[in-house]
Amino acid sequence: MAHLHYTCWNCDEDCVVHGDGCDCCDLVEVPDEWDCWNCGALNYTPDD
Repeated sequence: MAHLHYTCWNCDEDCVVHGDGCDCCDLVEVPDEWDCWNCGALNYTPDD
């Protein structure tokens, strides 16, 4: 399972998003939406 870090748009906290795949390559599927652990705001995964 891959762990990707994104910043919450609402509170600027670093959030870890768990995705399917491995950390060694770019072939990782992450959820389109996730909730911030700190403030609970709904975030959208960027299209990087």
